[in-house]
Amino acid sequence: MADRPGIIRQFDAGSVVAALILLAIIGLGPIYFGSVLPRERIALQTGGFLALAAVVAGRKPLSELRLIAIPALAVAAVGMLGLLQSMAWPRFLVQIVSSRLVALWEEASYLTGAAVDTVPLSLAPAVSRSTGIHWLALAACMAAAAAVGSERRLRRGLALAVLAVAIFEIVYGSDNWFAQRNSILGLIVGGDPTRIRGTFVNPDHLALLLIIATTLGFSWLWWSLRRMRREASIETRLLNAVLPGLLFLMLFVGLAFTGSRGGLVAIVLAILSQIMMLAIHYRRWQVGILYSGALALGLTGIMVFGLQKGLGRWLDTSAYDLALNSRPEVYRASWELWQLFPWTGTGLGTFRQAFPLVQPTNLDQTWIHAHSDVLELLVTTGLIGLPLMAYGLLALTRRLWTVFQLGKRSEDRAAGLGALGAVVGTLLHSTIDFGLTLPANAFILAVICGLACGSATHQTE
Repeated sequence: MADRPGIIRQFDAGSVVAALILLAIIGLGPIYFGSVLPRERIALQTGGFLALAAVVAGRKPLSELRLIAIPALAVAAVGMLGLLQSMAWPRFLVQIVSSRLVALWEEASYLTGAAVDTVPLSLAPAVSRSTGIHWLALAACMAAAAAVGSERRLRRGLALAVLAVAIFEIVYGSDNWFAQRNSILGLIVGGDPTRIRGTFVNPDHLALLLIIATTLGFSWLWWSLRRMRREASIETRLLNAVLPGLLFLMLFVGLAFTGSRGGLVAIVLAILSQIMMLAIHYRRWQVGILYSGALALGLTGIMVFGLQKGLGRWLDTSAYDLALNSRPEVYRASWELWQLFPWTGTGLGTFRQAFPLVQPTNLDQTWIHAHSDVLELLVTTGLIGLPLMAYGLLALTRRLWTVFQLGKRSEDRAAGLGALGAVVGTLLHSTIDFGLTLPANAFILAVICGLACGSATHQTE
């Protein structure tokens, strides 16, 4: 009697185990303050390494990992840079690349009376080491997701998990918002309770998660509209259009109600970029005009559900807005900080320790991040780390574009479209904010990009 093919026989066992681990990362990562606390952060990192180990231990040919090789290696290279920065190097070598760093360590040694024979390339070696491990885990997670992404049903389940988590964050955040509750998961926290923030302390961090989910929602809407034409019954056609349309509307409005100005600009531009991609793909600008209706739907939703609340921070913004006025000062000071350590930076993850060197007197708070992930990467890794990531990002974009243009199924092309939109939105948001410093956001983005890169295309792989 023939064995009935179960899920393990239909798919490679390693891919199934990796998919379950990635599902746990997606589902649990954002729940406890975006996994920003040490225990939760370590759990996500462990999950990333375990997911890749499951893929390697499975029967799936590892040659499939080459689809994500350059982007994953670029992320891993930044992580390795952090580990190298945390190591002690001969003083004369460090003097060549950063005399300022040597001087600072000599000042510190003068206070302790210790001799300076070796010097690390980081102002806080332990921080750079832990951050380097974090980046390596992100690379492992991205590679594992690429292997899982070749199985479209597994990919579909993980993408739906991202959308489900985003909806949960909106619903949970709305409940706290209506009640004006200044607590998350029963714990009293700071921040602004008049903005939807889900389980994130900072609503701007939730905004990045919703940017990623909303671009996925747009790609699902496009895919559903394509499938709708094949359905015979009107009821099925309406279901294919209405359900993803309502989901997209909820995500878009939820994002607006976080009050994130940068998030709203980023999602509008990200969706416009997706619309332009569709117009280029079909070589008809009428298609772009048609799908612009989705963007109009989102903006209309904001108007309907509350103009003042959805666009309140825009309407209330004045020339004296402290949050806006302080950021240019931080950017200028961060630029000066990079000029002090141009080649290897201050050490991966050490912005908090390094910024007091240049902090203006009128900025009296403790600045943990530069309010720009891009600028902070330049400051902490110098002219080595930022070009590495730029090269990896270029390779990632080229692979995602190939998936969108040459995917074997419309579902594969939708995966490429969604990931491209997520990359554009994240890059825009991260230029003026620091949402990727939240581990949950970074890991979810890595999963989405990896899943799309693993999609099958007509091009010879």
